[in-house]
Amino acid sequence: MRYDRSHAAFAWVIIAAFLPLGVCAADFGRVLEDIQLFDASLQDDDKILTDHAEDASVWDTSELFPSTGSGSSLPESTGTHLTIKVDGVPVVLSDVPSQEWFAPYIRDVSERGVISGYRSQDGRPTGLFGPADSVTIEQLAKMAVQSAAIDIFGCGDTLKNVIAPGRWSERYIRCAEANGWAVFSDGSVDPARPATRAEVVVTVLQAFKARIPPRSGTLFTDVTTATVYGAAIEAAANDKIVSGYSDDTGRPTGEFGPEDAVNRAQTAKIISLSFQVYAP
Repeated sequence: MRYDRSHAAFAWVIIAAFLPLGVCAADFGRVLEDIQLFDASLQDDDKILTDHAEDASVWDTSELFPSTGSGSSLPESTGTHLTIKVDGVPVVLSDVPSQEWFAPYIRDVSERGVISGYRSQDGRPTGLFGPADSVTIEQLAKMAVQSAAIDIFGCGDTLKNVIAPGRWSERYIRCAEANGWAVFSDGSVDPARPATRAEVVVTVLQAFKARIPPRSGTLFTDVTTATVYGAAIEAAANDKIVSGYSDDTGRPTGEFGPEDAVNRAQTAKIISLSFQVYAP
């Protein structure tokens, strides 16, 4: 099924019909946010495959970011650790064992030019990726911009964020703002703080220009109609980019944890799966 502009127009008619009934400003604001995200996603609908989830090759999951299955391919390795190429030179990531669940995803996003691991002050690879480190807002901006293949020198000179000037991430933050990505749009976000799961999901989906329909508020117990970026979370879950938490027995708890922190390994998985599902 394809969406067209008539869907967005119909949504606005529904909002107009409810205004006389005394809908509170907060509820109206949340509905407006969903409609704006939905309307923005329609602009790129012609470029997106109508059934990309069926054609994508993804790993099955019962958790938000689980271990890969026994049949998934393993990355190239030197000894027992993943080897990636940085600036055309092989680099062994000493903190990414080749048998860990996150190794295939890190390899994939590395081959796509999205990540390269940590570098020293002189720009040389350190051989570390930091899979358990929290992903920061500025790291998220860089990975999203590179995933979207955006020219960082073509995003103009405007910069709303007063903290970003002079930081290594300045150009990436500027591009995130220029593209209207929700987390960065008003310039108030602290680039150095850890990103939340909801922030990672909405930014990655916007970078890939994925459809973000209005939320239902019924998919997860902690993602309601009042949850910020709830529509993006539900869209990613429906497209099998993420799911939710499971208990010790493997049964879904029904929770997503939108405000929980995200580490770099988990973010690599979201981006890798997004390439498989959303990339043309």
